[in-house]
Amino acid sequence: MYRRLGEARLKTGEVMEVGVVEAPDEEHAPGIASLLAHKPPIFKWHIERSLREELDQLETRFYIGKLGDEVIANVMTVEHLGVGILGHVFTRPDHRRKGACTAVMSRLMEDFRGRGGRALYLGTGYDSPPYWIYHSFGFRSVVPGSGFMRYFTSPDFEESWFAPSDVRVKEVEWHDWGKMTALTGIVEGDWLRSVILPIYGPTNFEGGFLGLKKELEEGKRFREVKLMESKGTGATVGFAILADDPRWKGDVCLLDLFVHPNFWEEADELLDSLNLPDKKVQCYADSRSKRKIDLLLGRGFEEEGVMKGQISKGRERLDVLILGLMPGKERTG
Repeated sequence: MYRRLGEARLKTGEVMEVGVVEAPDEEHAPGIASLLAHKPPIFKWHIERSLREELDQLETRFYIGKLGDEVIANVMTVEHLGVGILGHVFTRPDHRRKGACTAVMSRLMEDFRGRGGRALYLGTGYDSPPYWIYHSFGFRSVVPGSGFMRYFTSPDFEESWFAPSDVRVKEVEWHDWGKMTALTGIVEGDWLRSVILPIYGPTNFEGGFLGLKKELEEGKRFREVKLMESKGTGATVGFAILADDPRWKGDVCLLDLFVHPNFWEEADELLDSLNLPDKKVQCYADSRSKRKIDLLLGRGFEEEGVMKGQISKGRERLDVLILGLMPGKERTG
């Protein structure tokens, strides 16, 4: 469905129509797919699917600028519950330096706020010209010196979004895309978040989610991936991943476990949802992840070793603990 948002006068004096295509949309699919044909395969996989089919509750919107019937500029958002990712900012080469994308961004941000949007995340080069364009619209670096940026319509977004509540455990779905980035983008919490994916510290999970989703659909790499979701807000507040460790000929399974600091009391539900294999399971934790370490030790894991200064957190080096659960050992909560 196409919704006209208004007009914008470009630097050349041309009048560009600005609107939004809410996917799926067969009529606009060829023009948008052509405009974004240069994108890497994993991103085209989502673009093409979203234009022709519903992807559960994921809301994919292509904000476009048109001169006549030609689509010359695009900015995409993917959202659920007002939390999402902004990406695929592109203007056709022969229409650049006219202010087309800035005009589309202006209408997008106005529409996002008008729809009750809460948070958007994006990735760009730090201190690049696009960085300062996004900055002018209210985006800020998640951590100083980073091109991973976020925009909140309310300064207390994270406090309310991740407020303590009961939880449910679920499978990964398309509409978890932006919500997983909101989780991987938190500044607080464990630094070592995933060895399998990998995620260390606040991270933009835009492309990472697509790789995860595609491999899950194709039955590759992962034994299980489970999300923990707040019943109060719908926020993704934790994830657990099981995958065979290829270094040990299938004899060892890796466990990744990352939980928002407000939800470690509920993390047992996440572990209980996993079917741990009858083989050795190993999990890694940075030395400051006390609640994660205590949870695993309480579930029968044992500390097997410490890798000194294994990962960096800015100028600081963190030790990494190896925790293992042997096959046949009682696995109780």
